[in-house]
Amino acid sequence: MGSHASSTPESIVIVGGGASAVYVTHALRERAAALGVPAPRITVVGREAEVGRGLAYGRADDHHRLNSPAGKMSLSATDDAAFLRYLDRVGWRDVDGSAAGAGTYVPRRVFGDYVAEAFAELSATPESGVSFVHGDVVDVVEVVDVSDSGEAEATAAPVSVTLADGSVLTADRVVLALGNPSPGPVPANADRIVDDPWAPGALDGVTGRDRVLLVGTGLTMIDVATSLARQEPGVHLTATSRHLLLPAVHLAGPATPGPGLGDEVATLGGMASLFAAQLREAKAAGAPWQTVIDGMRPQMQDLWLRLSIADRERFLAHGARRWDVHRHRMAPTVWAELSGLIEDGTLTLRAVDADERFDVAVNCTGPASVASSGWNPLVDALLATGALTADPTGIGVAATRTGALVGSDGTASDRLYTIGAALKGALWETVAIGEVRLMAYRMADAMLASATASVDDAAEVVA
Repeated sequence: MGSHASSTPESIVIVGGGASAVYVTHALRERAAALGVPAPRITVVGREAEVGRGLAYGRADDHHRLNSPAGKMSLSATDDAAFLRYLDRVGWRDVDGSAAGAGTYVPRRVFGDYVAEAFAELSATPESGVSFVHGDVVDVVEVVDVSDSGEAEATAAPVSVTLADGSVLTADRVVLALGNPSPGPVPANADRIVDDPWAPGALDGVTGRDRVLLVGTGLTMIDVATSLARQEPGVHLTATSRHLLLPAVHLAGPATPGPGLGDEVATLGGMASLFAAQLREAKAAGAPWQTVIDGMRPQMQDLWLRLSIADRERFLAHGARRWDVHRHRMAPTVWAELSGLIEDGTLTLRAVDADERFDVAVNCTGPASVASSGWNPLVDALLATGALTADPTGIGVAATRTGALVGSDGTASDRLYTIGAALKGALWETVAIGEVRLMAYRMADAMLASATASVDDAAEVVA
């Protein structure tokens, strides 16, 4: 590559033990090898006893499927077949006995097995430089020195990471892979309200005699509805939301993505006009509308960054929900099950009167902002010091394109990074595995750049 390795490897702490933590770990090691620098020493700190599954893949039921096909779920951006090889090695077969192909929508638990096994292999020996600490991080502080003039200034000293048990880790850099806050409480006229359907045992006690209100009509509602219908035959489910929009359905087979919106358009009005024109062209050509959105997906972060704050807020107010239901689609097999529940009357989608009463109400709305207070002691500590702030729209944290936190003074940190849902306000499309993987590589290059004599030699990762 032409770069010269530093003799001292980076030390990195990743806070959070879900899939994002494993994607960052993998990207750091792969990029270090490609750049010719020492592999960083990585410590993952997580609340769960096992790394990789997190809430999304650890608490899913057996029938809950991924929303992306297996051919797009590998840990490595340079090896799309890695997950497929894993499925073949473990002998996974679908309910009809078929083996997985690139277009198969695999159960989420199976994907969790893959990610958890990958981290176990990465951390198998002390010589690997990858380790796990079971615990809860409550504070992260960038160490500063005081100059002769009495002013605080950043130093090359490590970052201090404090755990709930009082133990302290140090690192050159810290990545916050915190996942999503639980959704907040919703008002509902019900004898029992389930604020977080993913909490252990949250749906225990629901019976087939219950009238259940599902607040929200997105992907979480689909998971909860199919689980309750399987668990309690005869249960009466009503799903409601402001727009009553269900997620769209993925195409049954592959299709060539559209051209995207190009590099010139920079306003919400211009993007909307060009998007509508491409939809009309696709319809005239007999191409499915999904191809237009799939062509835009690799551009979405760049498109978001071009928008003014006012345009971003307009989009969030008037277009975000419709974008989400078309962008974050369900697998065809999931739709087959859900449509069956609708057809046989088990599930009804409708507006609900304020005085209508239910036995159980389940909050299936989206999560709160990662930058909100009260859900995580570490976030509260970073908000208090100004190391973490909300982005201008309020739906995530202020951060750069590489995931570096931007503090209350407007300065981007070169030590504190974040990934996943936290970046939604900064980059919009950040929560699907494709975007998590892209960000993990981009972040790895940024963190490892200081370990190379020539950053210009770093290979560019293509989305």
